[in-house]
Amino acid sequence: MAEKEEIQVEGATVPVYKYEENGITYYEFDTSALGPPEPMVNALAVLKLLDGPDKRAVMINHKKPMGLFDKIADKFDYEVEELDGKFRIIFKLKE
Repeated sequence: MAEKEEIQVEGATVPVYKYEENGITYYEFDTSALGPPEPMVNALAVLKLLDGPDKRAVMINHKKPMGLFDKIADKFDYEVEELDGKFRIIFKLKE
């Protein structure tokens, strides 16, 4: 597992961790304990860091953020994985 480094992200209200695996840079954050609008606010702040095909945002949340999906569908692709009652969503720029 790659070493995670906490970074400052403008507009984020939760810690964001940066790490690299297989040439991909990941920005991970956990909003599972927060209520609206905090998950979307943090996701939109972190998604600004995705400026190329080698970057991903990883969001841990208590539910699927359907409102966020609708808002970003034109620019980002995402995968959703369920983990022990939480959801792990991996975002990347559309190709």
